[in-house]
Amino acid sequence: MSDRAGWIDLPPDRMRELGHQVIDLVVDHLTGLREQPVRTLASADELRHVLDDPVPEQPGDPGALVEFLTREVLPRSLRLGHPGCLAFIPSANNFLGVLGDLLASGFNVSPGAWPVGAGPAAVELVTARWLATLLGLPEDAGGLFTPGGTLANLTALAAARDDRLGSDATGGVLYCSDQTHPAVLRACHVLGLRQEQVRMLPAMSPDVVRQEVRADRRAGLRPFLVLANAGTTGTGAIDPLPALAALCREEQLWLHVDGAHGAAAALTERGRKVLRGLDEADSIVIDPHKWLFQPYEIGCVLVRDPGVLHRAFTIDRFRAHAGYLAISRPAETETNLSDHGVQFTTEARALKLWLSLKGFGVAAFRAAIDRGLDHAEHVAAQIADIPELDLVAGPSLGIVCLRYRQGTDDVQAAICREINESGDTLIATTTVDGALALRLCTINPRLTPADLDGVLAAIVHAGRSIGRDSAVDSRPVTRS
Repeated sequence: MSDRAGWIDLPPDRMRELGHQVIDLVVDHLTGLREQPVRTLASADELRHVLDDPVPEQPGDPGALVEFLTREVLPRSLRLGHPGCLAFIPSANNFLGVLGDLLASGFNVSPGAWPVGAGPAAVELVTARWLATLLGLPEDAGGLFTPGGTLANLTALAAARDDRLGSDATGGVLYCSDQTHPAVLRACHVLGLRQEQVRMLPAMSPDVVRQEVRADRRAGLRPFLVLANAGTTGTGAIDPLPALAALCREEQLWLHVDGAHGAAAALTERGRKVLRGLDEADSIVIDPHKWLFQPYEIGCVLVRDPGVLHRAFTIDRFRAHAGYLAISRPAETETNLSDHGVQFTTEARALKLWLSLKGFGVAAFRAAIDRGLDHAEHVAAQIADIPELDLVAGPSLGIVCLRYRQGTDDVQAAICREINESGDTLIATTTVDGALALRLCTINPRLTPADLDGVLAAIVHAGRSIGRDSAVDSRPVTRS
């Protein structure tokens, strides 16, 4: 029997051949997005040959399997980088980010423990520091990369809870908007915060928050955190960050800002203006796989004082580092990132962002973000010149919400369905001032003004054809 029997391996030439095959397929996909449909729907029956595939006991041809994935599996999905994809916030990835992911998985390194992955840990630490600097946080700020915004928000909330409430979190209360992303509410649930400990307010008015905080304290409860939005997913709305920061200082509360989408706008001059006060936060969440054009998965929690993460998550506090984990303890000047968050072993997800920022330069990202803001302003200006359309929210952080003026909510929903069934464009709906609105997210740098003009023209055409036989909505339309 061969001494390599039972080992999972391929000859070097075959590995190179397959690597070239995969890279060619990725490049063809990225450069041919405009020629593809924005999404390809598939029923369970259409994927039955995948769902019911038996366990593969014997080997298959890897090249044929790669072709199968790119023919039968990967195309049956939404193409988030497609210039017609205006419905969701995750946007176009970039090729250097793809290479970063390939290197991270190919070398199979983890930055969780310094003695295990010192190089990848150093890249994660410096990249988090770059993000903190770009968002205006102090020089000694830092952070942690996570799979996405849910775990980033959970990490920040857990650190804030421990910092402000200590080991006994009984009676702790946090305050947030009713527009807060469900990912944050899920994080609250995972942390064991009951519904009555999460005050969801219709608006984050500092006066209203102050009244709630003081009423809760009189009732014997323990307010500890204000959760503000830097760009809601529905409308791109921004909570009054400077006033909330002042309130938090006055009441000794932690200010956490969920900027999973919108915080990236602070890289630009006009973004910094509308996000004034972001730099006063105790913690910020930003998702590079949104407006920094990275492949999934990469979220990030940034904190003014990185020590709060260590105090909340280090295993030293549990005296659980004996045994085999003792060899992974860092020296005094080194950092174990596994002591700063929930995960122990993590992928080196910062490599793709580091490679992208170094390879293209931050100026390129700043220009791409500005382009997304330009697109939203272009849409708003066009709507003002189209009699059938009303601007109801935005432009704010690359999001614009509009209504077909002579249509009920049912008409708006029907317009959205008709646009999405075209195969060229995908838009979303949201609720603004109690009425259904059409929502466009314009942050994809592959978009052009001509693309957006085409979408507005399609909305008008659909509205005319659908609205002929529909009742006129008499409710006034107001801009938020």
